[in-house]
Amino acid sequence: MIKYCPDLTGFEIRESYLRGGGTNKTVILNHCLKDSCVAYKNGKCIKYNSNVEIKEDGDK
Repeated sequence: MIKYCPDLTGFEIRESYLRGGGTNKTVILNHCLKDSCVAYKNGKCIKYNSNVEIKEDGDK
């Protein structure tokens, strides 16, 4: 499993398709860029001091 990067989080505002619904704000989450990011080194995010890849029970 790969974590989402807080720096790459954004949002999109959409008009509601129902009458009287107003607008909806949708959050967009993006995966870590890994080797393309300057804060990434050896599977760890240096900026947030956390592991980027989490090994699940079935992974070895």
